[in-house]
Amino acid sequence: MSYTLHTYPGNFRAFKILIAAQYNGVAVDVPDFSATEKTAEFLAMNPLGKVPVLETSQGCIFESNAIARYLARMRVDTQLYGATFFESGQIDSWLDFCTHEIELPATMWFYPVFGYMPFNAAATAKAKADLAKSLAVLEKHLLTRTYLVGDAVSLADIVVASALVYPMKMLMDKAFRKPFPCVTRWFTTVVNQDAVKAVVGDVPLCAKMLTAAGDDGKAPAAAGGAGKAKAKKEKKAQPKKEKAAPPPPQVKKVKVKHPLQIYQEENKEAMKLNIDDWKREYKNAKHNDGYKASVAKFWEMVDPAHYSVWVCRYKHNEENTQLWMTSNAIGGFCDRTEEIRKYAMGTQAVTGSDGAGNIYISGCWLFLGHSQEHMVNCNPDAEYYEWEKLDITNPTDATKQMVSEFWAAELETDVIESRPYYDSKVFV
Repeated sequence: MSYTLHTYPGNFRAFKILIAAQYNGVAVDVPDFSATEKTAEFLAMNPLGKVPVLETSQGCIFESNAIARYLARMRVDTQLYGATFFESGQIDSWLDFCTHEIELPATMWFYPVFGYMPFNAAATAKAKADLAKSLAVLEKHLLTRTYLVGDAVSLADIVVASALVYPMKMLMDKAFRKPFPCVTRWFTTVVNQDAVKAVVGDVPLCAKMLTAAGDDGKAPAAAGGAGKAKAKKEKKAQPKKEKAAPPPPQVKKVKVKHPLQIYQEENKEAMKLNIDDWKREYKNAKHNDGYKASVAKFWEMVDPAHYSVWVCRYKHNEENTQLWMTSNAIGGFCDRTEEIRKYAMGTQAVTGSDGAGNIYISGCWLFLGHSQEHMVNCNPDAEYYEWEKLDITNPTDATKQMVSEFWAAELETDVIESRPYYDSKVFV
């Protein structure tokens, strides 16, 4: 099936659509488009004459969130629209929140800067205040979370981050961002994913706030005769307005094949295991016979000729003093492994008990190929771990037990390497 997206260059509402397509491996053509091309044929796609519009072989879909949902639902295994029906509902909540609480004030702030509408001091001040109020909601939500919904990037993250690309890049300077460190951390995590960068390019955080022509950075004058007189006087002294630059065009990046993709393509015929098959088995464990039963099936599915299993152990466990703080570290480790998601699966675990010297971070990973170098290359945290390759060609009962402990632990009564289990993060 073919897909064509009609949209203006640099339209932030198209970002979420194209990013969702990237995550789900859906090819979407984006032809050149301008406002003068609202022909009768185009109006037949969307009677309102608005973009973006997705043209499919079955018909057309308009409204950016509807298009993004459509593409996100195309693949269940990526869980872009949530792992459960409840998570899908949570994602919908954030999409609606974004439309009403983020997009509206954000556009009222940056449209005058881009020259899309005249500058109004009172409207801009209100837009900034409203956006800050919405970011405070995000800040509180992200205080204990890496992503908005679940343990990986979902459509919720894609939609909200897309709405913040221009504000974060051009308007929200360090002073404006200061009250929102969790939002900033989350935003930089999302926009640095390969699928996101392929659409929006690099998104450096704003160093100096851009302003609209006529915006001197002062608060609007108070209502009343004196205020009006002052405003009139100031207006007379204002320099001639300069036409604001349009938003940067959307960059189409040429993607270079990852070495593991090349390895996979070259050995496709000989490989006995498709890692996605194992991931589906693992994800469905709760609905089947449980994680331990799934891990037992792993030994029936594994392909030692083309895959390897590694255990990693943190070199500086003496630095860990509190279990809950250490749990945040394993979440960040998994976030920074995104580059090899297609070629790896694993868990990072926290074991032990509160107190310096009693808390341990370790993990167990399945990699395509026979080296941990790609993990170390993509994840700067990986060099702080000792990596041990397990023998999966002739695995002993002890080896199978170790893998099961890492991949099946979920209860307080479980143990990993003789230490009490506290928490783990799964990377699939």
